[in-house]
Amino acid sequence: MLLYPPGDLYQRGEDRCQLNISVSSANSMRACNDLGYASAVLKKLGYSIYLKDYQSEKLNQKNLLDDILREQPDAIFISTTNATIFYDIEIIKKIKEVKNDVVTILKGAIFFDCDDKLLSKIDTNLVDYLIGGEEEFIIGDLIDSHFNDINKIPSIPNIFYNKDGKFIKTTDGEFSDNLDSLPFPDREEMNNALYVMPDTGEPLATISTSRGCPSSCIYCLSPHISGKKIRFRSTENVIDELKECYFKYKIRNFFFKADTFTINKEWTRKLCNEIINSELSGKINWVANSRVNTIDDEILSLMKKAGCSLIAFGLESGSNESLRKMKKNTTIEDNYNAVQMAKKAGLNTFGFYIMGFPWETFSDFELTKKAMFKNDTDFVELHIATPFVGTEFYNILRDEGRISDEIYGKSHFDYINSINPDLNPYDVEKFRQKTILEYYTRPAYLFKKISGSILRPKILFNYIKYGFRVLANTFKVLNKVN
Repeated sequence: MLLYPPGDLYQRGEDRCQLNISVSSANSMRACNDLGYASAVLKKLGYSIYLKDYQSEKLNQKNLLDDILREQPDAIFISTTNATIFYDIEIIKKIKEVKNDVVTILKGAIFFDCDDKLLSKIDTNLVDYLIGGEEEFIIGDLIDSHFNDINKIPSIPNIFYNKDGKFIKTTDGEFSDNLDSLPFPDREEMNNALYVMPDTGEPLATISTSRGCPSSCIYCLSPHISGKKIRFRSTENVIDELKECYFKYKIRNFFFKADTFTINKEWTRKLCNEIINSELSGKINWVANSRVNTIDDEILSLMKKAGCSLIAFGLESGSNESLRKMKKNTTIEDNYNAVQMAKKAGLNTFGFYIMGFPWETFSDFELTKKAMFKNDTDFVELHIATPFVGTEFYNILRDEGRISDEIYGKSHFDYINSINPDLNPYDVEKFRQKTILEYYTRPAYLFKKISGSILRPKILFNYIKYGFRVLANTFKVLNKVN
């Protein structure tokens, strides 16, 4: 049984993001590819699967427990996040109350380099295995070994196993270069209708195109859990998955998941040309992430021709000093130029920003706000810096004695007081939310979005729906107890 537990919407399959979708401004839930990959791998080994995303289905704990009583699973695999870990452990506790002998597996980036403090908070009577990193390369060996040869468990890399009431860490394994060896996510089991484009509401499939990132941004988990070496799928393999989605599952919208989709222009150019020269040309729509210093007019124009409608940039800050300290290796001028270049190519833009680093004050926050309004992307998200275990950001705070138990159970929208005790967490969170509200309620912005979608009522309706979400979240933050 592979599942996302009932509860608030979290981006459980995105190790570097782990967003609380309900609190975000313009994000929608992406497909549960981690469950889909695990399902595909285990089916090839002959196991029967029951897969369900309870949070996106808006189901409750009773629905989950009823399913367990009916299905009687031998093993349960749960994808967790930094923010939901304690809640998910409580879910496992309830599961064990109705089926005590079930094998329980927790997967999440927090277990890739797990510290003893977190391990001490996980009841070993409840959890059998912890997986960090790329579970699709691990889950088959883990399940086969558990049920057929338990003595092989210590040789499986990148896991913790429960032995005599204590979690034992196995050796660190190398990342697999052969991404084409993986089966496509099991969309037969996934409820594809749950994952949609925010504007049109049409089904959206996530296509993982590469793993790894050579950058050194201090806040990002990707180089840690996926390696600094970039591992690409072949463009032919990506095209095959696109065709399966389009022709078998009737999905025409895609998110190309990569730490930086444009990091290798030759690979990007080849994929775009193959889409253009295939039977998918003119039939699919896709979005992708990029760094501002890995694009040019030619590659953006080619992406547009191949069906790209939106490009997302990690713009992060309006302070060159902050960009330098977070090791982004870009400037605010680079950010502005990249956004203008994308607009010139006819692409919509999404700008992501981060505030709340230990050296920052409200003066820095104001600079980021100023840059956000100047860049004027179609959509924005403003995150609060979170020190995930394994990142350089975490190590800096740890070495300065600023790490506390607060880091667990927090998302990108919670400010952790120990990062900078001189700042009031309530004031930081309030600044973030008011900035988001002000951005999306600008008269010029509203006119542009309404006039551009007036003949497309479904898109207009979804814009209004997201607008109400921003208003509701603002009301919650402003009425939060200080």
